[in-house]
Amino acid sequence: MKVSSLLGPAGGVLGSRFLLVSYLPTLSCGFFLLVLAWAGAPRAGAPDFGRAWDTIAQLGVGELLLLWLALTLVAIVAHPFQLRLVRVLEGDWPAILARIRVRAVRRQESRRQEAERRTASLSPSPAEMNRAGAAWTELTTRFPPNELPAAPTALGNTLAAMESYAGSTHRLDVVVAWPRLYPLVDGGAKESVDTYRDAMDAASRLAVTASLTAVAAAALLWHSGWWLLLAAAPAFLARLSYRAAVHSAAAYGAAVDAAIDTYRFALYDKLCLARPATPGAERDLNALLCTHWRQRVPLPADLPYTHSPAASEPTPESASRTDPAQNA
Repeated sequence: MKVSSLLGPAGGVLGSRFLLVSYLPTLSCGFFLLVLAWAGAPRAGAPDFGRAWDTIAQLGVGELLLLWLALTLVAIVAHPFQLRLVRVLEGDWPAILARIRVRAVRRQESRRQEAERRTASLSPSPAEMNRAGAAWTELTTRFPPNELPAAPTALGNTLAAMESYAGSTHRLDVVVAWPRLYPLVDGGAKESVDTYRDAMDAASRLAVTASLTAVAAAALLWHSGWWLLLAAAPAFLARLSYRAAVHSAAAYGAAVDAAIDTYRFALYDKLCLARPATPGAERDLNALLCTHWRQRVPLPADLPYTHSPAASEPTPESASRTDPAQNA
């Protein structure tokens, strides 16, 4: 039995999202540390990878099953903390890291100001119109508006930009509107949103898992001379994964914004509200709804509902199917 053959049950029972976001990062980093341990770490001297290979070759079915079970349990226990993990990468750090957070915020503020200067320095001439548009898109994708403070991390600023700009032209607060709109999104739009969200979560998980693996590998190889440089491999992977998470977050924000543009009228139908006739009326209604969702402010008593006749009045066909006298 091969370790790769054990991936199937985890993915089939717990779903492809769990397999991508939690299981594969845990499996890959856990196997890396196991190989170092089987190679003789943390003893002094060079790791004996031939010994590690011999150990792997001698593992029985029961031992492989126990390893698979242990790694799966670690992935399952860690999976519910995915949202908290992303929050940490956004910059939601404990008070003990307050000084580091202040310096990180200053660095991000400096980057935002530099992006604003690049945007402002471009002239409105036709030759630079495309460059100006690209610079503005980059600014509004990577940073929230100036009235909001910068987050201490690039991922935090990218997600804050999405929360600020997605749906803003319709006066929809994506933080409260998206949980209600997302179940109505289907087809290619839903696939796009889910793909980028899973990619962001998987890259975020791999960044954290690889960082912890780098620390553990450094501890195991501390007395192994130049072999200590092996710990740089998961550290590099962590850095690369974090950059991938930032790019995936930007793509996720664009997908959410596009889904809001194309599916927002389905939300009015689901709420049994009349579709606004003009963009101005739509923005007024959206502001009213978002205040209701965000602050629990009751909707106006005279706001009319528009129930579908198909939902409120039985058709002749449905009446004949449900009338006991006609079915007797």
